Amino acid sequence: MLLPDLFSIFQWWITLFLIGIIFIPITNLIFPNFIDRGYIFSKVVGTALISYTVFILGFLKILSFEIQNVFFIVGIFILVNLFIKKKFSPTIKFRPTLLIVIIEETIFILILLLWSFIHAHQPEIHGLEKYMDFGFINSILRAESFPPLDMWFTPFYINYYYFGHLTVAVLTKLSLLSSSITFNLMLATIAALSFVSA
Repeated sequence: MLLPDLFSIFQWWITLFLIGIIFIPITNLIFPNFIDRGYIFSKVVGTALISYTVFILGFLKILSFEIQNVFFIVGIFILVNLFIKKKFSPTIKFRPTLLIVIIEETIFILILLLWSFIHAHQPEIHGLEKYMDFGFINSILRAESFPPLDMWFTPFYINYYYFGHLTVAVLTKLSLLSSSITFNLMLATIAALSFVSA
């Protein structure tokens, strides 16, 4: 891997890390009895909630799928999480143990780097459904509302489940990286999130 690759991985990780930090109050409410109070799931919960909100608002044609609107939705979730922290702070301790967080983040980063290293040596989209996945992600990135146009049957819409692809598109916009980079980074992220969540 070259230095620009490491910068891209860092940019991607910092995006996920910030999403995790923002959503600590919500995950603390969901997992109050966990030793880390659910911190390890905060990236998954945050990414899912942001992506679903983007989907609903885009599907209802309330908010177009543009980068400033995605950041606006993240801003709304920051306020929601601050409200939750303020409202429930007497009953729930919102600080997970720092040592546990450091250990969990270290494991996450190591797995992310390992799988990024593996994908860096074969980043092509040959085989399986990779052509379709990459095409759907790019169709979603070009869309203003949902469902997005099918890249093979335009002007028809994608007639397929695409929420996972939408999640990658949302993280692509938030990380300010190209989809040609985030496609493989998301594959590495799935491995890392699966490992630490288990």
